[in-house]
Parts: sequence; C-alpha cells; structure tokens
Amino acid sequence: MKTLSLQMGYEIKTAAGPVLKPTEIKIWDQSSRFSEFTPQAPFKFMNDALTGLTFHKMNGFKNLTFTDRVFAEQSLKALDPYFELYQKSAAKLKPITQAVKIENPKNYALACENFEKQFSDFWDQTITQAEISFQFFGKALAIINSFEDQLGAPFIYNFSVKFSEGFTEKLVCFYSLLFHLRTVIALDHNAHVEDTVFETLKCDSITDYLPKADFTTNDAMLYWQFKKLSTPFVGHKDKDVRIEKLFVDPLERAFFQYNHNACALIDQLPKSLLTSSSQTELEEVLHCVQMDWLLGTGAGLLFRLREEAYGVVHGYDNVFWADATMAKNKKSSSLKICFELNEADVFTQKSAA
Repeated sequence: MKTLSLQMGYEIKTAAGPVLKPTEIKIWDQSSRFSEFTPQAPFKFMNDALTGLTFHKMNGFKNLTFTDRVFAEQSLKALDPYFELYQKSAAKLKPITQAVKIENPKNYALACENFEKQFSDFWDQTITQAEISFQFFGKALAIINSFEDQLGAPFIYNFSVKFSEGFTEKLVCFYSLLFHLRTVIALDHNAHVEDTVFETLKCDSITDYLPKADFTTNDAMLYWQFKKLSTPFVGHKDKDVRIEKLFVDPLERAFFQYNHNACALIDQLPKSLLTSSSQTELEEVLHCVQMDWLLGTGAGLLFRLREEAYGVVHGYDNVFWADATMAKNKKSSSLKICFELNEADVFTQKSAA
C-alpha cells in the first residue's frame, strides 16, 4: 500500500528590523520549484508544516489535489493542538458562559454577526490561492478594536463573546497560522545569533499573552476579599456615606488602576462560583479559568489574534521580544522552506493537545 505524503514549499518575505517582520507568504505551486530544493523532514515541533497546513486550510485547500487535500486535513487535525484545546477549554467553561448575563442580547448577537462578516471580508482581501499579504493587517486591528468598542467592555476575561461554529474554527486556524509563522521567524533568528544564552527568542502560547497569570490570581484573591469586606459598608440601608466616599471608593479605584486584569477576572465571573469555593479551591479555580478563557473563548481568541497582528504590523520585537529592540537590524530577506510530510511524521506523534 502506498504511503501518503505531501511535499510543501513556501517563501516568507520579510522586512528589515531587529527581528525580521513578515510581509508576505507565498506558497509554491506543487509542480514547480521543488527541483531547486530537496524537501527536508519537518522541524521538530512541526512549525513549518503547521504554517503551511493552516495556510492551505484558510484558502480552502484550493491548490491541492483531492488526495493531498484529504491527507493535509488529516495532518492538520492530528498535529495542530489549538483546535482540540479550544474545544476542551470551552467545555470546561460551559457553566460560566451559560451563567453570564448579557444586558442587550440582541445587540450583542448583532455585533458578533457583523464582526464575522467584516473579518471574513478581510480574509477575502488578504488570502488568495497562492499567498497571504500582511500589508492589510492594520485593517484587521481596526476591525478587532472596533468590535471591542461595540461590546462596551474589554476582551480580557470576557466570557460572553460567541461566534458561529464555522467562523470560530476559521479563527482558530488563522491564529495558529500567525503563531506558527512567528515561531518560524524565531527559529531563523536563533540560528544566527552569536550568544545563544542571552540573544535567543522564545515562543509560548500562554505566557506570550498572559505573562503574569500567578500574579493576577493573587491580585484577584485580594480584590475579592476587599469586595466581601466592603459590602456591609456600601450595601446597607444605614451605610456610612463617609466610609464609602473616603475609603471604599478610592480603594476600588486604586484596584482598577493597578490591578485591572484581576478586577476584570472577578467581576466577570458568576458570584455563585466565587462564593461556593474555599480560599484554596478558589485560588486554583482562578488560575485555571484564566488559561481556559485564553484558549477556549471567542474573546480570548481575539485577544491572542490581536497580539499576533500587532506583531506583524509593528514588529515582533515591539510586542513579544522587547529585549531584541536594541539589537542590530537584520537585512530583509526571504525564508524559503521546503519539506515533505508523510504518515510517519503525522500519525506516530503524541497527541497534539
């Protein structure tokens, strides 16, 4: 029986900077350019393969034969962790998302529907059968920021954003494409640094977006204690106005000023969840909820996507790798990637998620 395999080649065009900034991805036609390069085995973490596979999925596998398309779809499902992580995290958050109350559900649903249309139009403008151009990514940022404004609340720890199943799947795929593209840029950067101890770049699908989740958990616990202790002084009919104006209100403003994410986490969660857990249990819950929100909600997905889009538009060094901003500029170049993915690469791997 013939072993299934897929040869893939593409070119990442980049602009100069301390860290190269991608400007375009061009997929090679299956019948050309492979004579110039010998396909190699995929990278250890399949960064190159996942960048190519997610690109093919985003354009509907238009430039693959039927056999290659079937294998590409199977490979993407087996190798990419973010589809499964989204489903697992969304399932764990179901009690929370079902308990969240939306003031104007019709307007909220309409805003989500309009966003789906606008972002789909952006994809049509940006992704063709053979390439993806990053020159329009400023528009993506504008669409995402406008949607956040329409919601009237920041994305951070928002559990109420819901999209259609097909659009969500495409959003996850688009995020995966951008994340794995950045890992390929980092791999190339690290291959040319002189000091591998201090100059290498690192990618992480959690801490790149929530760098201090433990600190947020501790701050959230403190804010929750403040809310419980201050309730008798602001919610009672015989409340002392002086305590409310001179102590409770200023302290609450200070919490929001210095611990905004922690306050958002507590305020977005159902009160029943907060009151039904012991202090030790609540600490664990608050930490896990942050991870599940990031990986398994529409708002968390847009939060990650926006960071990746900012990196593409303004430079990865200005978003993810601040230490690299002082490095010498690298000249613009084209990264040519050519590999062959076969069944052994795909189906002998451990579970992606």
